[in-house]
Amino acid sequence: MSSSRTFAMLLVAAAAFVSFATAFTPSPSTHSRASPLSMGIFDAFKNAFSNEEYGAPPDAVKATARHILVPTLDEANQVLAEFSKGETSFSALASQYSTCPSKSQGGSLGSFSPGTMVKEFDEVVFSPDTKAGEVKGPIQTQFGYHLLVVDKRTGGGDWY
Repeated sequence: MSSSRTFAMLLVAAAAFVSFATAFTPSPSTHSRASPLSMGIFDAFKNAFSNEEYGAPPDAVKATARHILVPTLDEANQVLAEFSKGETSFSALASQYSTCPSKSQGGSLGSFSPGTMVKEFDEVVFSPDTKAGEVKGPIQTQFGYHLLVVDKRTGGGDWY
């Protein structure tokens, strides 16, 4: 085979390859705007794993509180009197006197939403009159008598 014939065959092959490759390349006009058909299969699911669109509403009400649970009103008043002296912290008193398993964490109940605790407890924790950091109680529930401190509330606007 002559070199000119080989060169001609290479030119024909290259032209065929270019026309084949451009047949499967989208035209520039399809890239000018995004459409649902041009999105990848997982793009439709990307917001499902972010809190921006599907997360809890920003005004979701939650509270973080500690408590001391004792069986009688007299014991609750004694613990409250001891706390009022200012010599012992609320957490130390919870560890010493509370009958709740939370006593090992200084009475901490963690963070919770309205309706998680018993009604009497929730009414005090989520009341606009209850200020963060103040001791409230004794509060009677089916479990006994509680002294409680709201450490923090979030959400719900400025009602607290």
